[in-house]
Amino acid sequence: MDNRYSNRKGGLFTGVLLLVLLFTIVPSSLYSQFYNGSQMTFGKNRVQYKEFFWTYYKFDKYDIYFYLGGKELAIYTAKYVKENLSDIEDRLDTGIEDKMQFIIFNTYSDLNQSNIGLLEDESYNTGGVTQIIGKKILLYFNGDHKDFDRQIKSGLAQVIVNQLLYGNSIGAQIKNTSLFPFPDWYMNGLVSYISEDWNTYLDNRVKDGILSGEFEKFNQLTGEQATVAGHAFWNFISEKYGTSTISNIIYMAKVSRRLESGFLYVLGKSFSDLVNDAMAYYRARYSLTDATQDIPEKSLLKKIKPNTTYSRLRLSPDGKYAAYTTNQSGQYKVFLKNLQTGKVKKIMKGGYRLDEKIDYSYPLLAWHPMSSVLSIIVERKGETWLYFYYPGEKKKESVILYQFEKVLDFSYSGEGSDFVMSAVQKGNSDIFVYNIASNSFRQITKDYYDDLYPRFIKNSSQIVWSSNRTNDTLRFEKKYKPGKFQKRYDLFLYDLHKKSNILRRVTKTPLANEIMAMEYDRGYITFLSDENGIYNRYIGEFDSTISFVDTTTHYRHFTRYFPITDYSRSIVDQDVVPGIYKYAQIIYKDRKYKMQILDQMPPEELKPVSLKNTVFMDQLVNVSGERSATGETGKAMPGKKKRHGFHTVKLSEAMRELQQNDTASSGFDINNYKFDKQGYGVKDTTDYTGGN
Repeated sequence: MDNRYSNRKGGLFTGVLLLVLLFTIVPSSLYSQFYNGSQMTFGKNRVQYKEFFWTYYKFDKYDIYFYLGGKELAIYTAKYVKENLSDIEDRLDTGIEDKMQFIIFNTYSDLNQSNIGLLEDESYNTGGVTQIIGKKILLYFNGDHKDFDRQIKSGLAQVIVNQLLYGNSIGAQIKNTSLFPFPDWYMNGLVSYISEDWNTYLDNRVKDGILSGEFEKFNQLTGEQATVAGHAFWNFISEKYGTSTISNIIYMAKVSRRLESGFLYVLGKSFSDLVNDAMAYYRARYSLTDATQDIPEKSLLKKIKPNTTYSRLRLSPDGKYAAYTTNQSGQYKVFLKNLQTGKVKKIMKGGYRLDEKIDYSYPLLAWHPMSSVLSIIVERKGETWLYFYYPGEKKKESVILYQFEKVLDFSYSGEGSDFVMSAVQKGNSDIFVYNIASNSFRQITKDYYDDLYPRFIKNSSQIVWSSNRTNDTLRFEKKYKPGKFQKRYDLFLYDLHKKSNILRRVTKTPLANEIMAMEYDRGYITFLSDENGIYNRYIGEFDSTISFVDTTTHYRHFTRYFPITDYSRSIVDQDVVPGIYKYAQIIYKDRKYKMQILDQMPPEELKPVSLKNTVFMDQLVNVSGERSATGETGKAMPGKKKRHGFHTVKLSEAMRELQQNDTASSGFDINNYKFDKQGYGVKDTTDYTGGN
């Protein structure tokens, strides 16, 4: 009896122990893909203000995770990856072998609440490219689909490059990274080169880096400097030796486990010689034009802090104050300068100095037109806050804007009762007129186009803004249509009184962007355009002529515009206050942001200046002309798919193309996706770390 009881007791204890072990181990593997907060290193948890319930779309090569409000972005991502993955694989001459996970956050603020990437054994990059953890690609939407596209392509490129250099598994990547580290300019610059075409921002940033001497100590560059300089270096390699050499350079660097060997074996030149050649190439490209152009030397501040971004210089309607923001390593401040006494006062501070990607989208500033009240929009604790600061009384009032996921820009109407704002709802940036007293809004646009920089004009009866829409008809469209975006931004105008769904197109420039349009004087607007490769100030006059007459007279409206500045560097921000005949601008030159307040000339006294194209713009015009001649309109002609692989190389001998044509193709249908476990039931404070 005692023996039987003892045996049963021992068996029961063993069974309970097995169950305890089972339930201790299994949940960790089940839920680790969604949550790792309890496993975080002490002191490294992020403060989390929201609870997210994740769901995902499942495809053959990748899964796309999203939460409430992110469905549109998930579908957009799925289609964009399908259209662009093969192109990136072809450029790097290899394919992605393992399944990827795209993790989509509606805003950067939501991403910053995630603990993903803080574990010590995870490979997590926080440079100027998309954030990657193994095969997980973290994305966020800032209101600009062009930037969202760049993040997707950066993520794909980063995954492929990591796979090429370090292997497939996270463990192998961490091990090989520690044994064979690459400098920031190599990795981040390469990913940036693959994911982003050369553009006005890069051209101006590289120009300043070369001419100011910022890029001289090439191997010591870090962060954003390393990304831009590295992008320029790989662009030089592509232009000088051909794009196909890049994948071979990467492969030889991996085989030899020496960065220099990749360049020496494939190009027959040492790395130091190539850096010198690249610097000489860009110096010759920029020096000549820089000598014939200049910018005003006047500066609002006597001392400009290094490594600090100055932005959103805004003049008060009475001309007494100038407000502006600074951002240093993620910590932002709002300053108010009394233009009569010269005193500067800090009125707001937020954010933290962290070694992470920096959010420059906040704070936003706007002055009330009828009084000296400064309105400030920031993100705090996962919410969008609107503050009203009264300079005379030195006090602030605040309200939370619950209706919008993110506000991109805003400005007052003439009487100060309304805002016009560009804001994000459900993965789209649209135009809204927000009434302050009633806390309500009227939505002007509701489609998948990006609508940015809105401003009231003509006694607040019209709104002008920048958009990448392809036509002038407003339709409330939700579905993403591939290829329906313009690559650049034109200006559009909406009449608030007529409430017509037909917009007035102000500009139509296929190779130039028009941004930051605002009223200059009655019947005139001013805006920034990079038509010559540098953002200069333009002025435009609205006019009309009789088109035809039947029972009534019909008019055809048009806009005359021309450049009024010829600067050596781009204007990065502007603000015009017609009532005080002053305007403000910010220009980046010699590694510093220069804020300036200048006198506004009467529009009838302004004369057009002659602009000379930059080398980049001439190349863009030539490429566009060649495409037009061959019948192309920006969409890639259908071609055959490449096989990916490498072959043996000889010293100083150009590598021959290995790829063979193949007619194989594959794809997916967004309307026939596999959808698993919607509202998975796991309460995730935005975190999961493993599992397919």
